[in-house]
Order: sequence, then C-alpha cells, then structure tokens
Amino acid sequence: MPALPTTRGVPRLIACAALTFATQFAVAADSGMRVLNPPGALIVDGAINKRITVQVPPQSATGGAKVVATLYRYDDNADPLSTAVTTFQAPATGDKGNGQVSFNVALPNYGLFLLDTKLVSASGAESDSLKINIAALAPGNGAFPDAGVVTHFGQRKGSAAAVLPLVKRAGFTWIRDELYWGEVEKTAGKFTFPPDNGNYGDYVAQAVKLNLKPLIVLDYGNPGAYPNLFKGPQRFPQTQQERDLFARYAQKVVGYYGKQVKHWEIWNEPAFAKIGYDNYVALLKPVYTAIKSQSADANVISCGGGGAGGGPGGDCIAELIKRGALDYQDGFSIHPYMSPSDPDVGYSAKGSPLGRVNVPNVWPHLARMTQANPKPGEGKLKLWITEIGWPSSPSSAGLSEQRQAAYVARTFLLSRRFDAVEAVIWYDFVDDGLKPSEKEHNFGLVRLDLSPKPAYVAASVLMKTVGTKKWDHALVDRGDIKVYQYGSDDKVIVGWKTDTDANASPTAVPIPPGTYTQRDWQGATSTVVVKDGFQWELGALPKYLIPASK
Repeated sequence: MPALPTTRGVPRLIACAALTFATQFAVAADSGMRVLNPPGALIVDGAINKRITVQVPPQSATGGAKVVATLYRYDDNADPLSTAVTTFQAPATGDKGNGQVSFNVALPNYGLFLLDTKLVSASGAESDSLKINIAALAPGNGAFPDAGVVTHFGQRKGSAAAVLPLVKRAGFTWIRDELYWGEVEKTAGKFTFPPDNGNYGDYVAQAVKLNLKPLIVLDYGNPGAYPNLFKGPQRFPQTQQERDLFARYAQKVVGYYGKQVKHWEIWNEPAFAKIGYDNYVALLKPVYTAIKSQSADANVISCGGGGAGGGPGGDCIAELIKRGALDYQDGFSIHPYMSPSDPDVGYSAKGSPLGRVNVPNVWPHLARMTQANPKPGEGKLKLWITEIGWPSSPSSAGLSEQRQAAYVARTFLLSRRFDAVEAVIWYDFVDDGLKPSEKEHNFGLVRLDLSPKPAYVAASVLMKTVGTKKWDHALVDRGDIKVYQYGSDDKVIVGWKTDTDANASPTAVPIPPGTYTQRDWQGATSTVVVKDGFQWELGALPKYLIPASK
C-alpha cells in the first residue's frame, strides 16, 4: 500500500504495443468534456439501455458544433473492435442549451464497451474527445470466497458508498484496508471512533452490511500524539514504551471493531532489514495478547507482506519461528509482486529457496512450510496473500489493460488450483491517479472515476462462473497452455494460453465430448459442440466451458 514507499515488481520492462490506447483514457480525464453520470454508474447489470450524459465546455458548444459518439465492443483480446456497433450524434449545445448532451446507448449484449465521444465543429474538425468505458455485467450471484481487493478508505480516498457495491457486484468477498493509529488517537490518551471522529473508519460497518469481510492492518507509529517518540526506521516501535502504546492502540481498535472485524494484520510491509526481526517479534507478542483479550476468535496475521522481494520464499515466517513467535499469530502474509512477469511463469529469483517466483512455485512452497511448522494445539498457520497486482501502465511498467485483465483472472484461478491460501487480495481496486507514466497510479481494476477497465469485467466473469467450485483436475497443464476443471458434478472447464502476446487461436485440447455453453472473458455466451479432434480458440484471457445440461 502506498502510505510508505514500496517497490512493486522486478526491474525489467517489456515492450507493449497498447501504449497509445491506454494513454487515450488519461487524456480523456483532462479533457474539457466530461461524463456527468455518477461514479460507478457506468457499470450496469445486463445488456440494457443506458443513458450517458456528457458535459461540453460552453466555449465549445457554439457555431453548429456537434457531439458524435461511436459505440465499440471489446474483442477476445480485450481490444476495442474496429467495427462500430452504432453511432450517435447531437448538437453540442444540448437539448436545453446547457451543453449537456445525452445519448440512450443500447448495449446489445454482455461485456465491455467503448463509447468514443468526439466534439466536431461545423467544418468537420475534431476539437475534443472523450473515451468512456461501459460494462454490461453478465448475470450470476457467484462469489469467490478466497478473493479480495485493497481499498484506501483508511487513507481517506474514495467514497465507500460508491466503491463497496462495485466490489460486491464483481464477486469479491474481502477488502483489505487500514485504521491508522494517528487517526484514532490524535491526542495522547484520547481515542475517537465513528461518528465522533468525522466517521473515519465507518467504511468497516458499510462493508459488513454488504457481507464483505474486512481484513484490517494495524500500522505505523504515532508521532503526532507522541512527538518525542517513534524516531526509528518506518517509525516502527523500538522501545518498550512505544510497544506498550501500540498495543494499547490495538486493544482500543479491536475493542471497538471486534464484532465486525475478525482479521488483523500487524503492520504493512515492515522493512526487516532496517527494523530487525527481534523488534518485530517484541511488538507482535503484546499486540497478539491485546487483540485476543478483546476478541478471542480474532485472527492475528503476522509479517504484513514484508520480507525479501515481498516474502515469497517465506523468509519472514521462518525468522519468526526461529525467535519463538509461532504461538503469537494465527497466520502470516506475503506480497509476491511479479510485475511485469505473469503469474504462471513469473521471474527468476536468484538467492531464493525458489528457482522462480510464480504462483505454481510460491503457493506449494509456503504450504509445505506451514505443514512442517504447525502451531501447537492448532495446526498449520494460515497463509494470506494480502497484496498482489499488476498495473495497466505500459509507459512505466511495460504492461497494458489487456494483460492486467488476463493476469487478474489467471492469478485467482491458479491460486484456487494450488489451494494453499486463505485469500488472495488484489492491489488495488481503484486507480490512485491519472498519469499513465506513473505505475502506482494504475493498479486499479477500475479507474479513478470508477469506470471499468477490462480487468474488472474479467474478474466479475471469473467469480460468477467458477464461484465456490474447487479445482478438480487438469486436462492440460503445460507451460504454454492451461486447461483446468473446477468442480466435479457441477463442473466448469477453464482454459488459457500463458503467452500473453499471442492472439486467440485454435488449440487442440482433450475436452470430453458433449454440448457446452462457452463463456468468454466478458461473459458473452455461445454454444460449442465438442467432438473428437476438438480445437478450442484460446488466448491469454481465460474462456469457460459449462456443460449445456447444467
């Protein structure tokens, strides 16, 4: 999480042909034209008519100018098709002469659409443009019990009332956020909670009302209330006095939120090379005791995603076990960023117990560690991936919106396949800014204005299609092609190619003969009859086959 500087991914860039397309959306954000629909309103349920309203600057809405809006559907590779669905046009002055131009856009089927809106002068010259993504979500109530997203309400970013319903509609079950010490104890010894603190932290109650599970990080020193303390690296507690104060903060927060929150993570990305494992253990022990005193059934999560390279080799938990801290946690977390590499293949990890950092290596490795080091009387520790993600920032990270969409779906599918973690929490749900050149601005599944990226749609289709189905077996498990079955009787077959630059192409796969409903990454369906010699049109984005009888 960006409250403290972090490095996400490995320092290797790859070329990306989608740079121009991605930057067009950022340009639109600074355009004189703007969308007037409320935040989140561009994500709708089903193929419906959607009224889109655009504000045209008064100085531009003169002299016979008009607004021309062309609707395009996205294709199998998450690119807008070149063939338009339909085109609308209206005077730039709007119906009431106020420069507000509206179109009733008929979305013909499920999926992601681009409304390419241009301001055209009477002479035919284009003077402004605005690209608007609209998502028509496929039906379904499926949810992924082991999937979540990072939100930034603790940083006072975004409206919980607007953001959380979008999280829920996509099918996520968890959110990860923070309740900063410096926000709940601004004056030494005085703790304030909603509504007495300007409703800081009220997002927790809103999430619970939507049946979203909050995983909350307790973090950072509090020099505001204690200006003579917390002088060390990361303002991490270094003295007994500082640790006692932090434990009291944990006790107060859990005392207030304990009925709503059952999962507490201790610190975000501690820099162990600077603070030392002994200092972390010295804090973990009293904080664990403080939390359990208020909520006996709470889960205390250690490590906070820290460790070398985000901890994919388990170096943090290994060090805590050495220091006798196994009894002072219920689980631990890692942040195994792999950007710009993909989740299937990952990157080479020299000096690590793993040859490569990727989902097929990291998840089983850490599962073996937890099996070998059980907590006395309780069994193996729980493993959490509390941050992982890929930015859609081709100019700074060598990635694109298309790759982000492929990687989000494949990360959750691969994680379910290896069945080692409690949850994978994607970093993050909403973009943190508008600059395509700034990697940290582009990790979101939706943009800053809450309009959908391809990744949001891909995640929604995955979660509604696979739902709670466990991984059953592999039909193909090669380095370049994955075809997995989830569920046994009520099954779904999922397939993709790991070559992220490959277009969808016919691929011979041993699917059992029969009639299937195929669902693509957008939720569009078609009937597929599988016979001997069947070839499935597979690309980087997963496709799904559901037996027609189901």
